[in-house]
Amino acid sequence: MDVMEVAQVLANAHRAEDPATTAVYLASDPRGSEVRLVEVSASVESTGEVLPFRFRSSPEKGVPLESVVVLLSEDEWRRVQAGELHLPDGWGSPEALRPVV
Repeated sequence: MDVMEVAQVLANAHRAEDPATTAVYLASDPRGSEVRLVEVSASVESTGEVLPFRFRSSPEKGVPLESVVVLLSEDEWRRVQAGELHLPDGWGSPEALRPVV
């Protein structure tokens, strides 16, 4: 499984748990060793922070790579796009993100 395939598995699982997820994006990992997702959800309240959450791989669940997820409210996503909030170091710009779903 490549990074995008794992991203799709995770995105589908997360959307099943949170149907208010409006978008999921993949940030590039130059090493290709982890899946970096930015998820935007209408069910999340704004905190004004961009915090990554790290998860171990789970090969038995179809997730052979570690993952890092940034969960944003729709307002926080707009602020990231406007340059008022920033993705974690090394994740690139919002324009460089690849849509997953």
